[in-house]
Amino acid sequence: MIRYPSVISLPNLRLYFQQDVLSQEYLLVSGGRAPDESWLRASAAGRMVCCVDHGADVCHAAKLSPLFFVGDGDSMKAETQSWLRSVGTEFRMFPTEKDETDTQLALAFLAERKASFIVLSGGFGGRFDHLFSLLYSFVGSGIYGCIADEREFLFVLRDGESVKVETDIIPKSVSLLPLSSQCAGVSLNGVHWPLSDALLRQENPYAVSNRMSSERRVAVTNGKGILGVYLCWNESGI
Repeated sequence: MIRYPSVISLPNLRLYFQQDVLSQEYLLVSGGRAPDESWLRASAAGRMVCCVDHGADVCHAAKLSPLFFVGDGDSMKAETQSWLRSVGTEFRMFPTEKDETDTQLALAFLAERKASFIVLSGGFGGRFDHLFSLLYSFVGSGIYGCIADEREFLFVLRDGESVKVETDIIPKSVSLLPLSSQCAGVSLNGVHWPLSDALLRQENPYAVSNRMSSERRVAVTNGKGILGVYLCWNESGI
């Protein structure tokens, strides 16, 4: 039987996985599609908040005071920067002309702070190249975490890892995304089309748009590779 010693709670979702210690949880707010403000505030409970550039405007609108700001400030409103200073946010400012993206810099900063789990919100929506960079930067950081808002959720499994996801509302789709060239030994339960010891190849990503069962629970095991577990509740605006 698979043991899930750690639990991550988000609004309408519980995530059970195998990392034993969760001592430093962060909510990282990026500058893509803004999450629902009530969802964002609920997701901040029990987590330290860090924002990236325009993500500061999102925090300001949600009345959510970040501990840290990382970025060059080129997409942040002037009044937001004044507000951040008034609430005591610590700044990590960088020049506009640089090789790394602001989100990459924020992930490196949180890795230095020994983050054990990151909920990255404000990542979906907007330009595909930004999402592509954010996704693979997130994978490359090596930090446990998820990209999430009230519409979409993505968790990454690496070699030999398993996860169980419970939801209060059945999503419209459940998809498995091979983020490496292939993922071997993949099993998926709690859906209309289960998988057992499957091989998923990046050039033929067929394991998408599955349907969760009425129990509102899916379990995924990934033998080898980097696998994305994706849930979607609301397709509008995507």
